[in-house]
Amino acid sequence: MHTNEFTRRSLILSGAMLGVGLLSSCSRTEPSPLNSPSVPKPSEPADLHARPQGDLYGIDMYNTQAVADELVYIDGNVRPFDGEAKRVLITGSTAGAGQLAAAYLSKRGHAVVAHARNAQRAADVRRDLPALEGVVIGDLRNLDQTRALAEQINALGKFDVIIHNAAEYRLSGPELLNSNSLSPYLLTALVTPPQQLSYLSSNQQLSGGLKLDEIRSGGGISYPDSKLHMAMIATAVARLRPDSQVNAVNPGWIPTWMALQDGPYSRDDLRAGYMTQVWLAEGVEPGSDVTGQYLFHQEIETRINDLLHDENAQDQLLAAYAEQTGVILN
Repeated sequence: MHTNEFTRRSLILSGAMLGVGLLSSCSRTEPSPLNSPSVPKPSEPADLHARPQGDLYGIDMYNTQAVADELVYIDGNVRPFDGEAKRVLITGSTAGAGQLAAAYLSKRGHAVVAHARNAQRAADVRRDLPALEGVVIGDLRNLDQTRALAEQINALGKFDVIIHNAAEYRLSGPELLNSNSLSPYLLTALVTPPQQLSYLSSNQQLSGGLKLDEIRSGGGISYPDSKLHMAMIATAVARLRPDSQVNAVNPGWIPTWMALQDGPYSRDDLRAGYMTQVWLAEGVEPGSDVTGQYLFHQEIETRINDLLHDENAQDQLLAAYAEQTGVILN
């Protein structure tokens, strides 16, 4: 199966979504963790007995048909890795590119721990990817839950690879700040450092800004700002932890459920969108030892925001994070 080929069913689904997809995505946007009873406080026990929802791979619930087709391809075609298996943690891995990377690496024989925002999504991914080593739970929109998530991760022992894949799209500015900017910083600072880190960014980093005052105040930022921040965390950590391999990755605008929020058609290659993370994690192919770079489809991307490799800007960003969270990255 080629990733650019949609099944007849997926084409029908995409056509239907042209009319209803955006409304559905809006209705599925979850309320603020600050005032929603559906998001438990960190002190409340999660319902570990949640049942999976819908059919395998959650088509039309949290995955597109294209992602489901790729998961079927992985299950039927990927062979074990001829090398040393690694322990890998992937945030935001219950759907889309994160789930595809988790499925591929699991099928290759690596020990993969997924991350879900709540018990329901944890039940879904356990059903979808039964070979997982485990699942950690925490909603990154809530910084208390992010701190608790870091404790869960550390309790599992050290990982070889951590892929910061999780990100939200159409949320309020303060929620985007928490989920896409402050949370990846906190996890980087609080979790035992692995040998390798990857941070998922986006082409929208080109129009992002530092927004230091907004970070310090807890105010709102935009999605492009957050994708710049993710990439800048990567380049800053690569500089501060020279013994680690750290990169930012642009998966492209691939046909995941998130992409449907801007319409049912995505122009980038789905398989290439998650294989850069796999390529880096396994680290056996030529060029996969790169560090401190912004990558697109296993190549260094030259169209980047001027702030990305600006060390002074990186230090300002880290200082704002430390001021807001009380946690210093060392």
